[in-house]
Amino acid sequence: MVGIIVIGHGRVAVEMVQTLESVLGPIEGLEAIATSYEDRPEEIRERVAAAVRRVDRGQGVIILTDMLGDTPTNQSLAVARECGAEVVAGVNMPILIMLTTARDQMDARTVARFIQRYGQEHIFWATGR
Repeated sequence: MVGIIVIGHGRVAVEMVQTLESVLGPIEGLEAIATSYEDRPEEIRERVAAAVRRVDRGQGVIILTDMLGDTPTNQSLAVARECGAEVVAGVNMPILIMLTTARDQMDARTVARFIQRYGQEHIFWATGR
């Protein structure tokens, strides 16, 4: 089973995981990390590294971040380079839901590629004509 970490600004990651677990129930190997603008980059990196150690079950870890180019993503990338985790930026609920089921069927790299495509395919212009 691939471990999952969700990290983002403020409580966005925590709220997404709480929403997911309110629908699906408790999920093993899943952790959320909240960050604030007062957090030093090194602190964020240490928290991500510790979370990777907690959720890694031997099949790899995917770190989902809220947006590319920000401190949570950059620090997640630093950790990923050290431990071989995968980082996917731009988390949304469809990705998170799909990841919880797909992670038992594929390795971390394959799942990362799959959820990237899945996430892109599940963003809709709902009022578009």
